[in-house]
Amino acid sequence: MMEKSREERPVVRRAVYVGAALLAGILVVALIWGEDLRFMHSSGSMEAVARSLGEGVELRDQRIGSLWFEFVYREGEVVYFSRGTGWGGDGYGYVWSPVGRPGDVGHVKGPWYEFRSDAHQ
Repeated sequence: MMEKSREERPVVRRAVYVGAALLAGILVVALIWGEDLRFMHSSGSMEAVARSLGEGVELRDQRIGSLWFEFVYREGEVVYFSRGTGWGGDGYGYVWSPVGRPGDVGHVKGPWYEFRSDAHQ
């Protein structure tokens, strides 16, 4: 077996680092898109739960569609679907609000919003 020359080693090492960085970037993008796709697949089932969930009822550790939720609960006309805690330590999840935008949330589609804070844990 032929040993690589000293000049070739840094090139190979650099190629390995670039490949690893590229793979990590692809995985991050796949995770983000994967969450969006799972939400789109699950939103119908989530809405059915939101419409039937009574005031004061809290669901824990529930799989709804393709998503897993730590808890789901209703506050008036608004239902929170908490996915858990993200990398930054903040809670995140979805909000179903057929009556309009509930506070500091980002709009997803229709009556759906997403939150990223510890306010809904």
